[in-house]
Amino acid sequence: MTEIYSKGDLEAAVKQKRNCLIYFFTVTGIFLAVSVFVFVYFLFEPYGSAKKPWLLTLECVFTGLYAIFSYLYLSIRFSRVRRYKIMLERALNRKPTEGEATFMRFNGEVNVKDGVDFRSMTLVEWSEKEQEYMERYVLLDVEKPCPDFRTGDLLKIKTYSNVLTGYDILNRMDLAGTPFEEVVK
Repeated sequence: MTEIYSKGDLEAAVKQKRNCLIYFFTVTGIFLAVSVFVFVYFLFEPYGSAKKPWLLTLECVFTGLYAIFSYLYLSIRFSRVRRYKIMLERALNRKPTEGEATFMRFNGEVNVKDGVDFRSMTLVEWSEKEQEYMERYVLLDVEKPCPDFRTGDLLKIKTYSNVLTGYDILNRMDLAGTPFEEVVK
């Protein structure tokens, strides 16, 4: 079975998260050092000095820029790295769901699930509960290369939380252009 995720992917995500935190705390340290310097310089200026309003303005602008940087960096970059790491941990360490399905197509849209971007693909799968063939949408990580599936391929898939974690092509068929109703017969 072809596994999509490996322990190396998780290690890379952990390293990327650590690097994000190091970068953020470095910028925070620089901000604090400059703020303390400007504050101490402000305190040593005599009362009524012409530099005091400029120092206050400088401090306010610098603090505003740091607040904007922190919000954007932590809410976009760090948050996405952290969520991708969590998704990898779950996909690698929890029990997957296995089944067989027929591949129909890759869908063009990009979906966001739990803060991670995914492409979707449509599969036809037998439902024991409904006792009929049903379409199933399985998610593929946009960070990973798209598998070489053709319409009609019979696949053995392994998913966790509807995210494809492994696959095996059991039988190659070319059903390109065949409607859904014909495939399920």
